Amino acid sequence: MGKGTGPAPENLGGTAIKPVGWDRTGLEAFKYLLYNPETGEVLTRTPLSWLKITVFYTIYYSFLAAFWLGCLNIFFLTLPEIQEGPKWTQGASIIGVNPGVGLRPLNTDELIDSQMFILKHGDTNNVTSDDEGQGNLNIDYAARLQKFLKVYDTKATEPYKNFDVETELGGCGKWPFGYIMDGDTQVEPCIFVKFNKIWDWEPTVIDIANEEDLANLPTELQTHINDQDDKENVWVNCAGRYPADQEALKGQIEYFPKSRAIPKGYFPYTGGLAVSGKNYHSPLVAIKIKPTPATIGQLVHVECRAYFHGVKHDTKHKLGLVQFEVMITDH
Repeated sequence: MGKGTGPAPENLGGTAIKPVGWDRTGLEAFKYLLYNPETGEVLTRTPLSWLKITVFYTIYYSFLAAFWLGCLNIFFLTLPEIQEGPKWTQGASIIGVNPGVGLRPLNTDELIDSQMFILKHGDTNNVTSDDEGQGNLNIDYAARLQKFLKVYDTKATEPYKNFDVETELGGCGKWPFGYIMDGDTQVEPCIFVKFNKIWDWEPTVIDIANEEDLANLPTELQTHINDQDDKENVWVNCAGRYPADQEALKGQIEYFPKSRAIPKGYFPYTGGLAVSGKNYHSPLVAIKIKPTPATIGQLVHVECRAYFHGVKHDTKHKLGLVQFEVMITDH
């Protein structure tokens, strides 16, 4: 059949059928959204459709909630009673048996990660930056320290041993804790060293006849322990971290109590007021930093270590020790 002699091809295409009401706009469209009288739909669904979807999701979320509550209940069954303390303690826990060493006062909330004390020499100001002492004035450090010591105003309850701050810490146990001039006494800040609590942990004291224990002891601390009548203690020793710091602090650190000891009788810890209803006093050792004319304006790096049998000292992970800096300026 020659070109152009056959029947013409049919036109391809389709016809779009527009739904009823496609051209509704404005208020009319909104009214039909709420209720369509032609189909009986309410908010685009018929009553039967709404019933089916409501029943489905009611059953679905009921089973989901029951599954979640069942899992939560199983989890709580694995937990001991609050009075019994943590399920995993000491060697069985990630905390272990090597308590961290902390210090007080802390810095302001804005500088919470800093362990640097910057103080003014000869400061006599006794007005804090605010009611909470959240400032960097000398008196602010004293205010934060006094707030920390509030727990010691209430006596410890049995079987815990009471820690009398003024009796045990002497001059470092009284306001303003050396942070502002008091009469002729210059600024000589008291910094408190404490143990972090580990449930049911009780230290094994240093045995001066044990070569392994003596190998870790500084010579000066070994001499000090030998001079003490009561050796059932955890010992605290503070020194400069670097040679320049050690020279600056030579003879310029005073310990309170003089024994620089944390008696073993303050352990173990088995819960405080929120858990056991018992008031626990964390034992403290305070050190007073005494600046000299040569060290005014010098940043001094200090490291305090705890000593007991089996202690591990790790400067990277801050195990068994605490590090901080002190600088007393003349302006």
